Amino acid sequence: MSDVVVIGAGVAGCASALSLARRGLSVRVLERNPGEGASWAAAGILGPQLEAAGDGPMARLCLASRALYPELVASLAEATGIDVGYRRCGALRVALSAAGREEIAREIAWQKAAGLAMELCDGDAARARAPALCAEVTGGAWFADEARIDPPSLLRALRIAAERAGVQFRSGAAVRRVLVERARAVGALLEDGSRVEARWTVLAAGSWSSLIEASGLAPQAVRPVRGQIVELTPASPVLSQVVFGPGCYLSPRDDGRVLVGATMEFAGYVPAVTSGAVRDLLTAALRLVPALGEAPLGRTWAGLRPHPRDELPILGEGEIANLVFATGHFRNGVLLAPVTGKIVAALITGEEPPLDLAPFSAGRPGLAA
Repeated sequence: MSDVVVIGAGVAGCASALSLARRGLSVRVLERNPGEGASWAAAGILGPQLEAAGDGPMARLCLASRALYPELVASLAEATGIDVGYRRCGALRVALSAAGREEIAREIAWQKAAGLAMELCDGDAARARAPALCAEVTGGAWFADEARIDPPSLLRALRIAAERAGVQFRSGAAVRRVLVERARAVGALLEDGSRVEARWTVLAAGSWSSLIEASGLAPQAVRPVRGQIVELTPASPVLSQVVFGPGCYLSPRDDGRVLVGATMEFAGYVPAVTSGAVRDLLTAALRLVPALGEAPLGRTWAGLRPHPRDELPILGEGEIANLVFATGHFRNGVLLAPVTGKIVAALITGEEPPLDLAPFSAGRPGLAA
């Protein structure tokens, strides 16, 4: 019997497993099929300030996780030698109208009072930071502390570091239900009928979390939301910072590639790329940065993001003893990986969690079975 079994091998599951193993616990991770979840498909924007329309528990959770990234990245590089593409590149949120610029100013007004790095800018100031922006840009905001990362490299590094810390991974292990005895979780029952027993169970199955029986989650507590991304491959770098604008966001890479994302579609468990989505993303991207019109089209892909009804992650313990939730991260899975690992490890080892988890409880309205 292991100390902990983690259901799910995305960034939330791997970060949790690594944090637990580094505290001396024995950990097994169960994954359905490698590469089918949201982690590998994400664009890797670490941008808690970009979309936060106000202060609150979610904004604070995201900011706390962003602050943990430099330490995590350094530890992963030491353990694996992998550069996960972490770059504190800053981000621009831009508008194409006066009304849009005013909306941005209203939504981020709280950040200045909170002491966060932000700077309102007009169109000329935005283009001074990102000269490739179109003449239509009327202004927006600059966030110097935002960053980006390469999710596939991050996931690979987390997994390798976890394995080297003693974590055992089992692929092709589809979980049917949480094993519960005397109101206490004791592991997982697989689709093939085999049991994987542990003193603690962590549910980090992303979009598949509600399909796992006996967890205490309602059948539709977490639903998949498809996000499609288009990769452009210009001959030389066009952008150095993240750009978030109407209809799309642009996440650049060191080699000049630009990831254009992303749709939000309730399309079930169908990770398909559609022609209409590609058209819409490219139209928005080329309007923002006309120079991308000369860039060759690279890959296209789609991922399934776990969407709770209120769009808050599900973190912490529920009604079933020794079951910890680490799911429902929706669009913030990569951003929240460090703090999720820290929270899970704290709960299982009896430490105080780094934040109040009440807003993220599995028992909040609309989630419990």
